[in-house]
Amino acid sequence: MAQRSMTSRVWAVLSPVLVVVALAALSRVRLEVPRAVIEPPVIERRDRFLGVVALGDVLWAVGKDGKIIRSDDGGKTWFRQQTGLHTNFQSIAAWDADRAVVVANEGKGLITGDGGKTWQPVSLPVSDMGSGKVLRVRLDPQGRAWAVSEINVIMRSSDFGKTWQRVTQVDDDVAWNDIAFNGDGTVCVVGEFGRLACSADDGLTWQARETNVAPSLMSIVFRDAQHGLAVGLSGTVLATDDAGASWRQAPVEGLDRHLFDVVWTGARWVAVGDKGVVLSGDADASHWEVGRLNDQDFAWRIALARHGNGVVAVGLNVGRWEAGRWQLFGPRLHH
Repeated sequence: MAQRSMTSRVWAVLSPVLVVVALAALSRVRLEVPRAVIEPPVIERRDRFLGVVALGDVLWAVGKDGKIIRSDDGGKTWFRQQTGLHTNFQSIAAWDADRAVVVANEGKGLITGDGGKTWQPVSLPVSDMGSGKVLRVRLDPQGRAWAVSEINVIMRSSDFGKTWQRVTQVDDDVAWNDIAFNGDGTVCVVGEFGRLACSADDGLTWQARETNVAPSLMSIVFRDAQHGLAVGLSGTVLATDDAGASWRQAPVEGLDRHLFDVVWTGARWVAVGDKGVVLSGDADASHWEVGRLNDQDFAWRIALARHGNGVVAVGLNVGRWEAGRWQLFGPRLHH
C-alpha cells in the first residue's frame, strides 16, 4: 500500500515534466505540408490578342501587355514566350519557324532568330507627332518586312526586322491600318476615313485611289496580281480587278458589323470582325455568306492567318475556322 502511494507521488511529479519534454520534442518536429503549384493556362480569360501568323503547324499570336504565345502542332498545345517588354503587341510576321518580327506601341518592336526562345528589342522610325503605334507588319514577295503606323508612316526592313527605314517622308494626319502586295510590283495601303493609296515604284511615290466610302478601311489583301479586297468599318467591302488602280464597292446584304481583317484562303475570301461575324465570299467578290464563327460565340476578332484550307482567328479568344466549323483554343466561349 505504501509502495503504491509512493509510485503515485512519483508519477504526479514526473507527469508535468514528461508533458513538457514531449511538447519540446514536438516543437522541433517540422511538418511538411505539400504545396500545390497551379500554373495559369497559357490562354487566359483576360487576354486580348491583336496579331497572328501561321507557317504550317507553327502558330504565333501576340497581344495585350506584351503577350506572345506559340504552338508547334497547329494549335493543339500552346506555350508562352517571355520578352520582358510590357506594351501592346499589334502585329507579327514570320519568315520561317525561327525568324519573326513583332511591332508594338511607341515605335517598339521585337525580333527573334531562334523561334522565340529569345527576343531582341528594335526601334521603328515612327513620327514624333503621334503615339507611335505601329499597326501592322507584312512581308512582301522579296521577303522584306513593311510596317504601317500613324501620321502617314510607312516603313521597310531588308534585314529581318533589325533596322528600319521610313518610306514616306511627309507627316500627314492619317493612320494607315494595313498594307498588301500584288506580287507584280504594286503595293497598297488602307487607312482612316476610306483612304487607300498604291505605289508602283517600291514605295517611292504613292497615288491616292478613289474609294467613295467614308468608314475607315482596316485590312487589304491581294489573291493574285489583279484581284484584291479591302474591308473596313460598318461592313465596308471594296474589290479591285486591275491591280489596285480602281476599286469598286462590293456590298454585302445584311452586313453592318465592323470588319477588321481579311485573307484569301486559296479558294475563298474570309473576313472577321465585331460580334463574332465571319464573311465568306467567292473569288469574284460577288456572292457572300454572312454568319458567325460559332452561333454561341459573340467575341470580336481582329486578325486572321491562313492555315491549310481554313483560318486561325484571334481577338477576344483564339481559334480555327474551316468550312463552318469553329475550334476554340482556350478556356471558354464569350457570350
